[in-house]
Amino acid sequence: MSSPLNYPSHLVEQLQARRHRGLVVLEGDADWQHYHLAAFISLYRSPLWLGKAASCFDVPSVTPKKAKAWLGQEVDCLIVDANETFHPDAFGTLSGTVCGGGVLLLLISPQDGDQNNATTGSMKWLRQQMAQSQCLRLCQSDSAESCEQKVNAWLLANVVSEDDNAQQTSQLAWGCVTTEQVTAVEAIRKVVTGHRKRPLVLTADRGRGKSSALGLAAASLMVERKLDIVVTAPSMATVATLFQHAKQLLANSTVLNDDQALGVNEHDLSWQHSRLRFVAPDRLLQDGISCDFLIVDEAAAIPAAQLQQLLKNYNRIAFASTVHGYEGTGRGFAIKFNQYLSQTQPQWRGLHLSQPIRWASRDPLEGWTFSTLMLDAEIADEHPLIELLTQQTISNDDIQVVSLSKQDLLANPKRLSQVFGLLVNAHYQTSPADFFQLLDDQALQVWCMSWHDEVIGCCLVSLEGEFTAELADCVMRGQRRLRGHLLPQSVAAHIGLSLAAQQKAGRIQRIAIHPRLWRRQLGAKLLQAVLRWAQDYKLDYVGTSFGIAPELLAFWRQADFAVIRLGVTKDMASGCHSALAVKPLSVEAHQWYSSASFLFELNFSYQVGEQFSELSPQLALPLLKPALVSLSSTQQQLVKHQLCLYSQGGLGYDQVVGSLAWFTSQLLSRKSGILSDDFYLVTSKVIQRQSWSTIISHYGFSGRKEAESAMRTALTQLLSEW
Repeated sequence: MSSPLNYPSHLVEQLQARRHRGLVVLEGDADWQHYHLAAFISLYRSPLWLGKAASCFDVPSVTPKKAKAWLGQEVDCLIVDANETFHPDAFGTLSGTVCGGGVLLLLISPQDGDQNNATTGSMKWLRQQMAQSQCLRLCQSDSAESCEQKVNAWLLANVVSEDDNAQQTSQLAWGCVTTEQVTAVEAIRKVVTGHRKRPLVLTADRGRGKSSALGLAAASLMVERKLDIVVTAPSMATVATLFQHAKQLLANSTVLNDDQALGVNEHDLSWQHSRLRFVAPDRLLQDGISCDFLIVDEAAAIPAAQLQQLLKNYNRIAFASTVHGYEGTGRGFAIKFNQYLSQTQPQWRGLHLSQPIRWASRDPLEGWTFSTLMLDAEIADEHPLIELLTQQTISNDDIQVVSLSKQDLLANPKRLSQVFGLLVNAHYQTSPADFFQLLDDQALQVWCMSWHDEVIGCCLVSLEGEFTAELADCVMRGQRRLRGHLLPQSVAAHIGLSLAAQQKAGRIQRIAIHPRLWRRQLGAKLLQAVLRWAQDYKLDYVGTSFGIAPELLAFWRQADFAVIRLGVTKDMASGCHSALAVKPLSVEAHQWYSSASFLFELNFSYQVGEQFSELSPQLALPLLKPALVSLSSTQQQLVKHQLCLYSQGGLGYDQVVGSLAWFTSQLLSRKSGILSDDFYLVTSKVIQRQSWSTIISHYGFSGRKEAESAMRTALTQLLSEW
């Protein structure tokens, strides 16, 4: 391998001339890979290595966990080491940093020497995708001449002529790069200059200049008129590009004087009498901040309830969201939110950006990444479903529900895409890692509902539990926490019932139906099929966790699932409290299920006046049960068991407040005359429901941690006297 390689320089020259990005797979041993890598690295100025860089190369590296730190930056050569592990989320994130003319080098071991990875579903999928024409795959067995031939054939198939990818040479308004971006800026400006209550929804694939268009539009408006513009998004990092382009346009304005400041910080720009600033969504709603124009970037990552409230509070508002990409796709957001807009503000406008800016159209790397990471997964098209859509009632004979093995998924890419498309549509946080887990996790059951080979529903069930008694007890006491097994661990750690962790459980992770077929009882039919399988498979119980809302609560209650826990803190994704609901299937599961139901009823009857005082009546009333006048000896022992766990450092105050209230009331009926300081502390919190801040101030605690520690100590003493 001492002779110089000629193909890398030829390939790079062609890529740079046409602003395309190449994907080169180097399949061989480490020495062979390094020999070819050296030739590529020498041709680029800003290479980056994903993973631990080989010691023989002086190249910056980034771990998969820190890949997002490179967002907004550009590299021209990205090396991804997949010899041991492939990290789909990091790959998706960093592939977008490769600029036009750049190359992504994917290192992979020879298949025969990589038996462990080759047997996983995701590795089989990855190698299957390498057969695509967009991928330039070079093997150690290839001669230099063979490499040259492969490169020429790949260029002929993937790299279009220069005329097709000619860059815009004429100067465009506001510093835009494409005419499509000009259209976007005009549409954003129209929200301010046009009629009120006509919101804009701007969607785009990654790298289309969506965020920069928002920044350019905001800055151009600030130059023309006095405006207070607020930008909100899931995080400040999300809007870095927006503010960079706004600041650049303001700085380049011909009317900018040297003494005019451009703001307090990078997320708060002032220009003459106008202002552009970032405000987090929750603060925007809590503080009732007013503005002339509100920009909501990456709206798909903001809870729908918050988006709807923003829409009510602000007259001029523009929403923007990434449709495909690592950000967590916005396709589900687009369908659901657009329906809400059509009902409430029918004069809204939608605009989609499709023309890339940082690389040329029909980019090979983008096409391969979208396909391999399922970023372009779509639900079944409506056209084949027309007959089904027009039916008044759907016959069970026409519907097929089957469990799909990993091999079934890999064997039918169309079905796989439709299944994952449904999952993405149902939940904005679905990521490439979720797709790879679908192919790898043997404990994850995939159920598919289809009609004439078109996927119309799917359900994911995770097999969990079956802990040893010792491990289950450690989880219950807060001493151990295992990865996964969310359902049994939640029952053990948050309710204090270790038996659930010892039993065989099925957790329904997702259940999704084609949006055009909602309200046709298909979700219930799919769930019943899964429950029949669970019964045959001898599961002890089935459960699920969901953001509690009236419609979802009704769905699960109709299927005989009962809520046994409600999270005190609202989920960031859904904006709702997370409910844990279960359906016992075995006699053994009923042993702890009745205890869990009792403890939830007892605690919720007190929580509804404090922790859940803002819960809507539509949700609170179905969960409330008549007050318990007296408890049986068995129920009293359950209360004592839960309080003992709390006093020893397990569970949490919010989970046991009902048990505490009952116990305190029992002490009140027994005490006569002298009351202890321990009892005063417990009473002030449990009976008087004083806030933690009041307790901390009154007793001189340093914070809630010390206050709750004192509460546990006091309870230990009181329990010993009971």
